[in-house]
Amino acid sequence: MPEITRVRWEDLYDRAFPQVYRALVAATFDRDRALDGLHDAFEEGLRRPPPDDRNLEGWLYRVALRKTRRGIFRARRELPEVSGTAGDPTEAVLDRLEVGRLLRLLTERQRAIVVAHYYLGLSHEDIATSLAVRRGTVSATLSQSLARMRRGGA
Repeated sequence: MPEITRVRWEDLYDRAFPQVYRALVAATFDRDRALDGLHDAFEEGLRRPPPDDRNLEGWLYRVALRKTRRGIFRARRELPEVSGTAGDPTEAVLDRLEVGRLLRLLTERQRAIVVAHYYLGLSHEDIATSLAVRRGTVSATLSQSLARMRRGGA
């Protein structure tokens, strides 16, 4: 396994930062904490690189999510209200608001798994490894989450 050098971390930062950041925001609804948590995860990776480099994005997501979650477990999240006029291109905004509303129906753990699977494209196995849960837990959580979002979307 090749060593995870500073240059490789810089490349990972350039490549993975935007996607992992957006996933953290979707999972936590807190842009500032997501940014802080992701920066802390990159810093931890430089100080103590993971032993396995085959899924660095998953490792980053897991570590950043853990750092982002500190202190916000019980905090309620509300999306800012967005007002638009008839002439504005609001379709994308409305879609994001609806996704945010549906994600808000989920627990923090459910959101983390749903975002990791559907937004980051991680496999069940990668999510299980990244979040230190069993593969069956990932499958069951995804199934329960989708059912909850379907009921909430009706």
